[in-house]
Amino acid sequence: MYPGDARSKWPAGLLTDPRVLHFWDEQRVSGTRYLAHLPALLERRAPETMQPSADVMWDAFYVYAPGDRWRDPVPVPVSWGYPIMVTHQELLSQIDALMK
Repeated sequence: MYPGDARSKWPAGLLTDPRVLHFWDEQRVSGTRYLAHLPALLERRAPETMQPSADVMWDAFYVYAPGDRWRDPVPVPVSWGYPIMVTHQELLSQIDALMK
């Protein structure tokens, strides 16, 4: 997470689609787990994905197929990218493909 991030700073009205769920991982468990298992996900990364340099994965997207569920150690996404500002076109493309 970015230094200074806080749940209270998240604009609640930003993503209002009823399918969107908001979670706050204060202990950074999810990001730590994704970073630790990154090699298993490499073949699914977006073309412009950069090598993460932080101690936890953040500012990334993960796209899952409809009906996917969490599987240990981490679920394998259809696609993922880091950072979002670099890979956002792939995110849009993946969402568009899933919505068809």
